[in-house]
Amino acid sequence: MKAFVKSVILCAALIFAVPAAAGGLKADKSEDIPVSVTAMPQSHTIKLLCSATGGITETDIEDYAVYAVLEEVPFIPDTEALKAQVCAARTYAARRILAGESESGAHISDDSSKYQTALTEAAAMAVYGDGYDEAVSAVKAAAKTTEGEIIMYGGAPAAAVFHISSAGVTESAESVWGTDYPYLASVSSDCTEARHEFTEAELYARISSEYPDADKFDGVNILSATAAGTVTSAEVCGIALDGGRLAEILSLESAAFEVSDGDGRVIFTVKGSGHLVGMSICGADGLSREGMSYRDILAHYYPGTEIEKMQ
Repeated sequence: MKAFVKSVILCAALIFAVPAAAGGLKADKSEDIPVSVTAMPQSHTIKLLCSATGGITETDIEDYAVYAVLEEVPFIPDTEALKAQVCAARTYAARRILAGESESGAHISDDSSKYQTALTEAAAMAVYGDGYDEAVSAVKAAAKTTEGEIIMYGGAPAAAVFHISSAGVTESAESVWGTDYPYLASVSSDCTEARHEFTEAELYARISSEYPDADKFDGVNILSATAAGTVTSAEVCGIALDGGRLAEILSLESAAFEVSDGDGRVIFTVKGSGHLVGMSICGADGLSREGMSYRDILAHYYPGTEIEKMQ
């Protein structure tokens, strides 16, 4: 059950306690990056495919934004940060609408590994439990205040990707996905840290379960990393892996990690949670508590963008 929390002190604890979609590496939503759109959407209706039944539900973009936020965030952030998060969710929906319907006739499906999905009202009530009324009221208030507002760049809705927490700075889209989006640059942000300890036998077991031809464990060799600290390539047990893949195998919060060892144990110190590109939920929460408006928060995390209202 998600808790309705408004304390930044609990942010780091929630990152590692709540398995929200935005928290894991699978939440990159990098499939959204290549979508090319060049206009403001005229429709305010997004079509969602239910994979199990093949049925399509038509949802107003405002309702989608509310329930997408309830699904994607691991806690309810401070007021201005929550407004920024709603704008990001609404912008995602606008991009999908402009990208057009798939062969199924929908804009997105309920596959959270590919799309930023939204809880149904019933599912949200089950997830939030006694905190549902307070949580949904807060998100709906943020949606009402920012109604119709989306994040624009160059005359089109931006790819407003986000993650749970940063490593002191965010990553650029170019570093992580190989695509240069000027507004997805590395900027200052929050920093959370987690520690994971493995025996050499445990590490070998993890690697060899995925790669049966793995050699005996002989240390973790980090071959390259970005300026922001994300490991881009490493070698373990004779297997060359990108940092994201290694983080996935070891269930690390992000690919921004350092490794130390001794006495037969290997320690991974991990910074941030998620892909580290775009807006940090925890970072935005901190900026909101410092008095920054949602518009300034969005301008910080998506430099060069503008907020425009859908007609």
